[in-house]
Amino acid sequence: MLEGALILLAGVLVGRFMPGRRRRPKPLPPPKPICGCGHHRSFHSDGKACTKDVERYNSIKGTHWVECACGEYTGPEPAPSFYAPEIGA
Repeated sequence: MLEGALILLAGVLVGRFMPGRRRRPKPLPPPKPICGCGHHRSFHSDGKACTKDVERYNSIKGTHWVECACGEYTGPEPAPSFYAPEIGA
């Protein structure tokens, strides 16, 4: 009887102090509003054309800046916000 109690106590203690038992997976970071062209949503005017300049290399002119060729924002859409008046008060 005493051996059974000692085995149970040892199992409880080992299970309680094992390092991997209490770790929880890290939550995923929220999606960033990055378009397919690689620019943030803030660079797209009203979700349409991208207003950011990008650096391009041309063998004749060398490196120069041109407008981004993205015509519309294609990244994740932000959650809509709603206004709800406070009830009561």
